Amino acid sequence: MDLKQLRYFCAIAEEGNISRAAERLHISQPPLSLQLKLLEEELGVKLVERNTRHLRLTQIGHTFYHRATQILDLIGTTAEEIRNMEHGIHGVLSLGGLPAMGGLYIPDRIKIFSEKYPHVRFNWRGGNTYRILELLDAHVIEFGIVRLPIPAGAYESIPLLTEAWVAVAHAQDEKWMDQDVITLKELSEAPLILMHRQDGARSHDMVLDAMRQADLAPNIFCESDQVSALLSLVDRQLGIAILPESALSIRPPEDFHRMAIADCNLQSSSAIIWRSGKRLSAAARLFLELF
Repeated sequence: MDLKQLRYFCAIAEEGNISRAAERLHISQPPLSLQLKLLEEELGVKLVERNTRHLRLTQIGHTFYHRATQILDLIGTTAEEIRNMEHGIHGVLSLGGLPAMGGLYIPDRIKIFSEKYPHVRFNWRGGNTYRILELLDAHVIEFGIVRLPIPAGAYESIPLLTEAWVAVAHAQDEKWMDQDVITLKELSEAPLILMHRQDGARSHDMVLDAMRQADLAPNIFCESDQVSALLSLVDRQLGIAILPESALSIRPPEDFHRMAIADCNLQSSSAIIWRSGKRLSAAARLFLELF
C-alpha cells in the first residue's frame, strides 16, 4: 500500500464513481479500477459495492476512508510544517463562505494576517451554505462561513453572528419609504422576493407559516439562491425582499429601505466551520485565531 493508492481510493470514495474520480485525478479509468482492485486484494477486504453505477463504500470502506484521509492530512501538514520551520508560514489558504458574510468577516482579517505572514496566498470560494459544505467535504477548502443550522457532529465551529431578517424595499419606493415596520398582512399583499428554501430554510418557513396561520396567502414573485439577483429585482421596485441584514452589506446602504417585520421574530445565526477530525494547515489554524 502506498500514498498514491490512498489518494486514488479517497477520490473514488468522494466522487462515488470511477470515471469521475479518474477525471479528477487526470488518469484513465482502467488503471484506477486496477489500483482499487489491488488495494482490496492487499487488504483482503471489500471496500466498495459495485452492483450499481454509483459506487458505495462498505462499512469497512468507510473506516478505511476515514483513516486514509487522516493519513493524507497528516502527511500534508507535516511536510508543510517542516517547510515552515525553514522558510516561515507560506502556501495557499483555501476558504469559502456566503458572499455577504465573507465580505463582513474576511477582508480585514486577511489584511491583518498578510501583514504578519506575507508569503501566504488565499483562494476564496463563494456559495450558499450547501455549496460550502460540499467544498468542505471534498477537501477543496479548509473552512467556510455558513448560515446555521448544519448537520450535527460533522463539523467544528466558531459562532459569528445572530441577526434579524428584515423586509427590504427600494429606498425610493414611495409606498414603503416612510415605514419602519411592516405587518404580515402588508407583506402578503406585496410581491415577495425570497431566498430559495434551501438557502434560508428556517426563516423562509417561519415567515410563510406565520402568514398562513393568520389566514394570509403569500404572493411569492421570485425565489433565488443569489442575493445580488434578489436585490436587483428590488432595485426595479418589483417587490419586497426578505433577507438577513448582513446580505445588504454587498450594496451601498442608501440603495434600500429596511423594515422590521411585525409579529414574526425572524433571526438566523452564522458560524465559521471546518471538518471535525481534520488536521488543519498551520496557516488555517493561525487564521482561525483571528476570530
